[in-house]
This record gives sequence, C-alpha cells and structure tokens, in this order.
Amino acid sequence: MNLKPLFFLITSTYILLGANTLAHAQESDSSDEQTTSDAAKKEDKSDLSSAIEEGIEVIDIIKRDTTTESALDNRIAGDKEALDNVFAITQHRQNYLLPFTYVKNPNSAGNQDLTEENVDSKEAKFQVSMKLPLYLEDTGFDGLYFGFTLTSFWQLYNSEVSKPFRETNYEPEVFWQKTGDYSVLGYKFNTFQLGFNHMSNGQSGLRSRSWNRIFASITFSDNDDIYYLKTWYRVPEDEKDDPLDASGDDNPDIEDFYGRFEFGYGRKIGAFKMLALVRNNLDFDENRGSFQLDMTYPISDLSLIHI
Repeated sequence: MNLKPLFFLITSTYILLGANTLAHAQESDSSDEQTTSDAAKKEDKSDLSSAIEEGIEVIDIIKRDTTTESALDNRIAGDKEALDNVFAITQHRQNYLLPFTYVKNPNSAGNQDLTEENVDSKEAKFQVSMKLPLYLEDTGFDGLYFGFTLTSFWQLYNSEVSKPFRETNYEPEVFWQKTGDYSVLGYKFNTFQLGFNHMSNGQSGLRSRSWNRIFASITFSDNDDIYYLKTWYRVPEDEKDDPLDASGDDNPDIEDFYGRFEFGYGRKIGAFKMLALVRNNLDFDENRGSFQLDMTYPISDLSLIHI
C-alpha cells in the first residue's frame, strides 16, 4: 500500500492547523495592528486592481474592436448598403480588363484550333467576379454566399485563327462569411471566410481540367494597408483508369504547381491602388510559386486602368 499520499495529507493538515493556531494567538495580542493592516491591504488591493486593469488595457493584444478605422471600412460599408436589397449582387474578387498581356509560353491545349505553332504570346485578359447572398444573419452582412468568378485569356491579336479564347476558367463557390470585430497589435480583422470551391476550364475529355477544394481565408487591415491569407484542402479524387474517363482526377499534381497557400497585400498610393499576390506550394524539396502585382488607376468614377 502506498502511504505517501496519506503522509503528505497528514503533514499538510498539521501545518495548516499550526498556522491557524499561531494566527489566532497573534490576533488576541495585536487587534489594533491587525485592523490597521487590513485597511492598508484593502487600499493596496484596490490600487493593484486599478493597475492591473490599466495594464490589461495597454498590453492586451487581442480585444474586441468596433471603432478602429481600417482601409477596408468603405468597401464593407458599401457591401452592407447594397445588401439592403435582398437580390443584390456585389463584387467578390477583382473585376478587370487587361487589353494587353504577354505570356512567354502560352498553353494551347485549351482550344482545339490552337497549336504550339499558331498560339500568340500577346493576348487580352479579363476577369468578372460577383457574389450573391443565400442567407444573411440579422447583421445584414454575415451569412452564406454564392460566389462566381470567370477568368478568360483572349487571343485578341491572333488573326491567324480568328482571335479565339485560349482558356477560360470558372470558379463557382459557396462560403460562409463572418465580419471580424477584433484587433490584434493594431490590425483590424475584417472578414473570415470558410467554403467550398470548384475550379474548372469547362472542357471535357483530354482538355478537361477541374478540381475541388475546401478553403479558409482571412482579411485584415490597418489604416493604409490590406492583408489577405488563404489556404485550402484539396478534396481527393480517384485516379483515372483511362485519360478519357469522365470521372476521376484531371489534375493529380495541380497543388504542386498551383500552390497550397496564398498571401495578398494591398495599399493605396495616391490615386493608385496596388495589390500583390504570392502563391506557394509549401514544398521545400520542389518549391514552386508565383507572384502577381496589379496596379490600378481611376480614369473616371466607373473605370480604372489596370496594369
């Protein structure tokens, strides 16, 4: 039988009883001093509580914050105002038209009329992105959304094959969006998103390229800067027995090239708006990634120059 716990219990009880007996003996001889001491302790405790409260106010790095201004406030306020209309459609990602782009090694596989010989490195690119609320909470902004993004690469300067679209990617998604009212080290957390995304080029057979993923993203900002973090988990698919099978994995290694994580940074510089996007596969052995830098300049209230 292990007697150590019993020994420690008896010893602790003896010490406590002895301390209490000693305290009572001292109390009978010095009641005036005890009264003065209690008053001093209460005063010290009150001062300590005030100091602690003031200290927490200064050093607390995570706290609820509904007053700090940030660079995204106007955008979020505009979305909330638009959503007063139940059938409102608002901007999701960037909408833009690039009249001229240059691709060093364009992929011609997305169009049957294009080959490695006649595909043009010069083309136009545009993106249309919007979202529609499916269910909104009482706040009028938080809730379930359907989003849709179309990105197209247009061989606008290729007269040899009648200026076709080289590739068009479609991204429907369903996600839950939550407004953040917390600040951390001076950065205001604006929105959180969690959802399901399908990405496809709308083709079939050997040209089919599609995959599904579950994603989570967060957007935060200060007065001048916007930051964006996003990561995802690819929904696994069975391997194809034949390349022409309608079902199965079209892109078994797409994450090695497209990436598993992205980080965005935006800032307004005078009238210019800058947005940088970094994507990486997080593979240290065979690391791949991409970098995109966008600059926009307003030429009217409704139009922007996009670079």
